[in-house]
Amino acid sequence: MGLRDLSINTSYESSSEKSQLLDTFYIPVLENSIKYYRIAGFFSSSALSVAAEGIEGLVKNNGKMYLLVSPELSEQDYQIMKEHGSLNDNCEIFKNFSTINPDDNLKALAWMLDSGHLEIKIVVGIKSKYSLFHQKIGIFTDAKGDMLSFSGSINETAQAWINNIEEFKVFRSWEPGQVEYLTSDLKKFLLYWKNEKKDIACVYSIPESVKEKIIQIKPANIWDLNIMRRYNADKKINQKEISLFSHQRKAVNAWIQNDYRLLMEMATGTGKTRTAIGCLVEKLKEMKESESILVIIATPQNTLSRQWRTELSNLDVSVDKEAIIDGSNNKWRKELELMLFDLREEQIKTAIIFTTHDTASSDKFIDIIKKCKDNTKILFIGDEVHAIGSQKQRKALLPEYDYRIGLSATPERMYDKEGTSLIRDYFGKKSFEFTIADALNTINPITGRPFLNRFEYYPVFVDLTEEENKKYRKLTQQIIILKNKKDYDPDELQILYTRRANIGKNAQNKIEALDTLLDKLDPENIEDTILFVTDKQINQALTLLSDKKIKRAKITEQESASKIVNKQGETERQAIIEQFKSHQIQVVLGIKCLDEGIDIPNARIAILMASSTNPREFVQRVGRVIRQAPNKATSIIYDFIVVPDNLSRSGLLEKESRRAKYIAINAVNYNHVKALFLQRGVDINAD
Repeated sequence: MGLRDLSINTSYESSSEKSQLLDTFYIPVLENSIKYYRIAGFFSSSALSVAAEGIEGLVKNNGKMYLLVSPELSEQDYQIMKEHGSLNDNCEIFKNFSTINPDDNLKALAWMLDSGHLEIKIVVGIKSKYSLFHQKIGIFTDAKGDMLSFSGSINETAQAWINNIEEFKVFRSWEPGQVEYLTSDLKKFLLYWKNEKKDIACVYSIPESVKEKIIQIKPANIWDLNIMRRYNADKKINQKEISLFSHQRKAVNAWIQNDYRLLMEMATGTGKTRTAIGCLVEKLKEMKESESILVIIATPQNTLSRQWRTELSNLDVSVDKEAIIDGSNNKWRKELELMLFDLREEQIKTAIIFTTHDTASSDKFIDIIKKCKDNTKILFIGDEVHAIGSQKQRKALLPEYDYRIGLSATPERMYDKEGTSLIRDYFGKKSFEFTIADALNTINPITGRPFLNRFEYYPVFVDLTEEENKKYRKLTQQIIILKNKKDYDPDELQILYTRRANIGKNAQNKIEALDTLLDKLDPENIEDTILFVTDKQINQALTLLSDKKIKRAKITEQESASKIVNKQGETERQAIIEQFKSHQIQVVLGIKCLDEGIDIPNARIAILMASSTNPREFVQRVGRVIRQAPNKATSIIYDFIVVPDNLSRSGLLEKESRRAKYIAINAVNYNHVKALFLQRGVDINAD
């Protein structure tokens, strides 16, 4: 294919489609050329970046670009030209042009010079000290000998090709009546190139111009560089396709159809994060040229924020600027203000911040958003969004956020209808559901396995001691007496409920039951196991594991989610998780910090030594071990079920059995579990 085969107009001018001049003329013409002669008043290496596809085609054709420019250059471009002005030992700095990041315009310039695909000469007017070389002509030649030239207003910069209002005429050697104009342009170029226009200009090679100190350093054109980066980012996003499964695509479509607001109730391990990123990419693609957008990703803890950052990087989703905005960054306030300023002033077009629920609901964060938002659009992604329904953190749900995504496997807030309603209303009053049952019964077309790992559920029955039964009965009576009062204090009632629940959570016989279970699992071979405990149980459990020489670690509030502890840049929690994944640690103990979001696909066994009757807690914990992973065997969940004596019964076993049913209903051994409870006089199949 050659220049004659292209659909070329006789003239071009800028339009509302910013890349039109590049896409319809400059890039395709470059791709089909072996020689490009260019006269430009101003040059910036940013032009090489935005026309990278065309430049790469020229290089593949073993072509060359000859450039005549005025002596006004940015310091960065000048330094590159000074160091790479002729072929030298650096010519193998890059094996080929396509390996260079499109945004690295300076490396592109260096490679072109070093490899001999670009030669630059500087033209200085001599009529007066104010005389400026300001012509704009380009001539292309292809392998068949056909030629094409253009002349008009356009310089060789990103700003000229993308952002300015430009126009130029085009002349083709194969069209009757146009050869004369093309020949005139080529003759003009060659006269300057050979320094044969000495009556009005002197022409210098790069080494000569350096020696004679004729190059005038000008400040870097920030607008030009921003235009280059924005063009490359927009192009990358517009070409971006995030592969999504059917249920994920349905969720993205539902979000769009519901005016970009949706609560996504998707089981842990079914791709909530990827689905939300799919939404983000769709929104970036459809942004108007005049719009800027800030994406706020709020998670319960810093560890999850870092997981989000890694996932976006792995999917190669990039924006103009990103930052961690939480307590781990002591400059977060200033960085957030500057980011919003840059968005408002169009220095950048897209930005992402990774923050926590605590920071996003803080007065300082809210004040900055309200004060600096201006016309910037904001997409708010609330991960594990059920937590934001609390009295303190619901302040994070600002009306200023234009687009909203709420993510949670369990958005219902127990004993808090107000908080639950607030969440559902804020995220568009609609939700998309993909439950554990859906995930276990839907085949992943790539793996041929269900989206979640099948699991077995085993209740471990633990009797309360006589003393615990007495305390339980006493608290039950106090609860009944208090509730019979007309004007009882709900806070006092909640304290009694919590004290009674803690008897079951911290039952003394659970340690003995754990001892027996660990022996059954074989201390030498146990691995991929998460043990959920209370703060009162953790030291006893750690001692027990130590006595059995089981390699263990705990993840609690004491293990930092922000402090870097090794050369790999990992936080304390990340380091523990990586050791667990590599089987240097057999068992990880958690209280609350492992309940939500932390991605440990190899975790296969969960020991629920302490669980509440709150579905959110135990569903999240089950979710930690039923994520799919290559060659993963059936997951196993051991759930410690507290059994009171007959006098203390008071619904305790029934409450425990409701949790058992909630989990076991999706287990492969459900009938076995049902039989075990029937032996205890409880029908978990009953409503």
